[in-house]
Amino acid sequence: MTPDIEKATKEIRSYYSKNKIEIEDVADGGARVIVHDIQLSEIYTPKITWIGFIIGFQYPRADVYPHYIDHTIIRSDGKPFGGGFSGPVKWQERDCIQISRKSNKLDPSVDTAATKLAKVIEWINSQ
Repeated sequence: MTPDIEKATKEIRSYYSKNKIEIEDVADGGARVIVHDIQLSEIYTPKITWIGFIIGFQYPRADVYPHYIDHTIIRSDGKPFGGGFSGPVKWQERDCIQISRKSNKLDPSVDTAATKLAKVIEWINSQ
């Protein structure tokens, strides 16, 4: 992992210290991250998921995008997912739903991998 990505993974571990976190080196210097036991709102069933993503070797100059959640998540009201959700897809040999939330005005001093994850969770829960 590059030093910037090591810093990002430490920040994720700090922000999500109560969650099980898997972090694995990627050959290009990036990292594959899966944060378990993410609480979802009442909109979803089940209400707990994992969220996975890659922090690419270009980080922090590149967005952390896309994110993935467990494929078993459905809307409790039976409605289909709206824009920004796609799938089912395969990611890292897992069946999942892809969450597409690109940061159009990326500011590396503010938009860290941990803050991006928090924004994605907030967005999912507001849908």
